[in-house]
Amino acid sequence: MSKNRINSKFAFVFLLFFQAGIIFAQKPSSEECKAKLVAFEELVQKGEEEEIYTAWLALKKQCGAFDESIFIKGEKLLQERVLQANTSEQRNTIIQELVALYDEHDKVFPSNKNGNRIHKAILLYENKQGTSAQIYAFLDQSFQSDDLSFANASVLDIYSKLITEQFKEQKITSDQALEKLDKVYGKSQTETVKLLEEKGKLRLKQETGVLSSEETVRLKNLDISLQEFRLVSKNIDGAVNGFSSCESLIAFYQKNFDKNSKNGLWLETAFERLESKKCKTEFYLKVLEKWNEVSPTAKSSYNLALVTRQSGDRPKSIEYFLQSASLESDLVKKSNIYYLIATTYGNTNKEKAVEAAKKSLEANPASGKAYIFLAQLYSNSGNECATDNFDKKAIYWLAASTAKQAGIVEPSLKKSADELASGFNKMAPSKVEIAASNKKVGEKITFGCWINDFISVPKL
Repeated sequence: MSKNRINSKFAFVFLLFFQAGIIFAQKPSSEECKAKLVAFEELVQKGEEEEIYTAWLALKKQCGAFDESIFIKGEKLLQERVLQANTSEQRNTIIQELVALYDEHDKVFPSNKNGNRIHKAILLYENKQGTSAQIYAFLDQSFQSDDLSFANASVLDIYSKLITEQFKEQKITSDQALEKLDKVYGKSQTETVKLLEEKGKLRLKQETGVLSSEETVRLKNLDISLQEFRLVSKNIDGAVNGFSSCESLIAFYQKNFDKNSKNGLWLETAFERLESKKCKTEFYLKVLEKWNEVSPTAKSSYNLALVTRQSGDRPKSIEYFLQSASLESDLVKKSNIYYLIATTYGNTNKEKAVEAAKKSLEANPASGKAYIFLAQLYSNSGNECATDNFDKKAIYWLAASTAKQAGIVEPSLKKSADELASGFNKMAPSKVEIAASNKKVGEKITFGCWINDFISVPKL
């Protein structure tokens, strides 16, 4: 090799190292990046939009890896520019720039918790860019790797719609669609529970004190969010009902039962699907019983109570109703459960029936049907709880008074309640019978045994 060629080669290598040295030397230090970031933040407070944008581009290029907040600030900046774009062409260019920023953010800070794939998918979806398959892939990857980021109802709704679309286009199977939709449904239910718990705490504080203005706004927003998540669940129910049958549902859940037999949320979802399609087979009962065993709720025990009541197992039915009532926090629903307990006891155990009916009224004093039940129970019990013929007829006054109360607490029942009371009064002692018994108006007549109540002689 000639001496000139050797010298030329060394010169080329030296040039490369020299250029690398310049580049390395030009890279700002941490202190310099910190100063540049502070300067940029100051510019944001007083600078013009284009000036801020240009400065941010330079900051990201020089110091992007220094502080993740540079990407977050850029995201907000570009989102604002998307909204302010004057033409669709300009808007699309900025959208693509924002998509690239999300990708770069994930590359530079791979452990970030910004949910960039979700943001990217929603950006493309809302602006009708990218294909459904691409957007679905972004959301599907995100959900599989980090479902905690899916705390937004609209994101879950879009994802569930794209799952259904992928199934209709035969890109995923019905089993895959069901599995994914069930997970989204479960996530929606989980978020709903969290919101309800937060709402319950704020309601309790509202009853015992005064909410701050921020808490008042939060309470209103919670109601809005709850409605949104309920809509997500409702839409998923509709989608599953649209493409599934009892046979396909049973086959799917049977196949996955063993590995999910201790997963309360999975069991609840499986039950909801089978219930919605009226797939009331032995497997339906198996799922329900397992759900109530693994993760009992007011709903699981309530449904078991209905099943056992229908089969004629009254004691077991009452046992499940009592479990449901103990787990139910909604007072109106709790009242209804106690009413069903009362009617299940009926005439077979009037003492327990009255006890349950009164608990129904404790939970919901406006339960007219509980009063009507008590009235009818009293009207059939003169021979059990009265000592003489007059008192046996006087019990109809108690029945009439109780029936009328139903119309007072629940106006929609007033007409039927008054008619019932009128019929009872016709069977009560007449004016002549009152005089013959030497009873005085206002005198109390007490009924023992399970009634344990009294009525005053009315003025006729």
